Amino acid sequence: MSSDKAARERRRPPDAVGKAGKAGNAGDTALAELLQELKERSGRSYTALAHRCGMSRSSLHRYCRGSIVPSTFEPVERLARVCGASRAELDVLYRTWSRASAGAAVPGPPYGGGSGSGDGTGPPHPAPAPAALAAPPPGGRARPAPAPLAGAWRRLRPLALLLVLAVTSTASGLPYGGPHGPYDGAPPRATGVPAHPGVRDGSADRQGYEGPDWSVAPRPVPSEFFGLTLNTDTGQMPGFPTGAVRLWESETRWGALEPRRGHYRWQVLERMVDAAEREGLPVLLTLSGTPLWAAPGGRRSAYGDSLASPPADLADWDRFVRHVVTRYRGRVESYELWDYAGHPLSFSGSVDTLARMTERAAAVIEDTDPDALVVCPSFGELWTDQGRQRLRDFARTGAYEHCDAAALKTPPRTADGRPEEMLDLVASTHRLLYEEGCPDLPVWNTGTDRDVAVVPPLDERRARDYAVRFYLVGIYGWHDRLRRTYFYSWGSTDVPLVVEPVDGAPTEAGRRMGRLREWLDGARVAACGRGVRARLTGDAYTCRFERRGESLRVYWTSRGDGSASLAPGAYRLRHMDGRTERVRAGDRLRFGEEPVLVDHREG
Repeated sequence: MSSDKAARERRRPPDAVGKAGKAGNAGDTALAELLQELKERSGRSYTALAHRCGMSRSSLHRYCRGSIVPSTFEPVERLARVCGASRAELDVLYRTWSRASAGAAVPGPPYGGGSGSGDGTGPPHPAPAPAALAAPPPGGRARPAPAPLAGAWRRLRPLALLLVLAVTSTASGLPYGGPHGPYDGAPPRATGVPAHPGVRDGSADRQGYEGPDWSVAPRPVPSEFFGLTLNTDTGQMPGFPTGAVRLWESETRWGALEPRRGHYRWQVLERMVDAAEREGLPVLLTLSGTPLWAAPGGRRSAYGDSLASPPADLADWDRFVRHVVTRYRGRVESYELWDYAGHPLSFSGSVDTLARMTERAAAVIEDTDPDALVVCPSFGELWTDQGRQRLRDFARTGAYEHCDAAALKTPPRTADGRPEEMLDLVASTHRLLYEEGCPDLPVWNTGTDRDVAVVPPLDERRARDYAVRFYLVGIYGWHDRLRRTYFYSWGSTDVPLVVEPVDGAPTEAGRRMGRLREWLDGARVAACGRGVRARLTGDAYTCRFERRGESLRVYWTSRGDGSASLAPGAYRLRHMDGRTERVRAGDRLRFGEEPVLVDHREG
């Protein structure tokens, strides 16, 4: 089983409720009523709410029915905040949970198996009230609950008042907020994720510090991180080192593979998969583009053999997915379940339809080839409010629960922008997924936005530097769950940056892509940082790697020149053109938009 596949089983956060007490007293009933009203107010299903809260559907259902009482307040608080509970409602919920927890039954056999299930029974272990709930809001009085919860909250008002009086007689009047300060309605921010797109370095509203943006125990950068989308149906593969290939602009759309219902043309796909297998390159196959026969009168797409409308009968989609996955079981590593789903020229159906198609295809893949990875539909135009809302709407369907990764288009802010601009988009989309209950979902960058087709070609110098920094920026985004990057595209000459034409030789940009791949072969990434915080001058970036007892540090800038003082152990400087130089610790390294690598001996 691949590491990505195994991660699927670990992706969902544990319920974090430990053991729970059985229901049976008035406090349990009151808590269940409040939770049920919150659930109904949200308008979401148990499955969708559980996904956003990071708990199992069965646990959520038991809490709302009053079958069990969570042994800590955390799952109650998570549910309340996902459902938009007010500060006063959180106060009442905490006190109601405290009463229910104090009256929970004695230990019994665990629900659902071992102690890690989160649904067992046992003596209550009430957690101390978080600062957010240890006292009423300033002024000493709880505010009335909103009208939608009037029923259950009104019945609890006398109890709530007594609890307020009891708590205020012993509490110190802490302000509303957690141990990290007042709660602002947003989930806690992961390290290195900006509060707003564009806030990454030197912002006046960000706390100052010295050090990398993120640092972790060294972890491998797998070869498949360095991907390419192939723009060819010839079966030719890249002539420089790469790690994975994506089949989309390769005449392998659904409409091309099944031009008539039940009639398949496998020749092109066979040729492409065979060639990738010979090169040892994992294949990401994009399943997208409704055949003309499957949605009569449907909306046209950007491709003559396909429609943007979803199929009229989703059973046709099921059969197509099953045929493909059966034929390529063990040969195609992963499946992307639609390309550019947020654009009307690619998918004009509803988000709910897209979610149903995702869930159905994921079930077919899991049944037919359990080792294959399922990649949810790719979304683009994420720099726009409309594009981000489309992504958020899809996340709220709960469809990501069925996928091993989320496919996103994370280009620079403009098609001719600098690759470092992608970092803000990666960070802000990670935050969006965090807010929607998908904090641990890996992200695969599967390309750029559609406006790439109208951007003028880059000059030689900028093209070669951009090509290398595209992957380095992807590695920098590792902390925000970016796990693969597919450069768009290989084989084409109608793009701003040509890396290798079909039947041609790699350009200097392509050769440098391959050189970076060789530089980092077998390396493990440990940290990335930028600017003055990382002790660099200029608009400079660095990432540190480890390999076989040595440290590797890559330096570059997004524009202009930068400099750094070389760390202890530095002994060799490598340039992208293949040159090397001897260096020493303490030397002042000057570099620019062309990345360089410095080798360091440990100790």
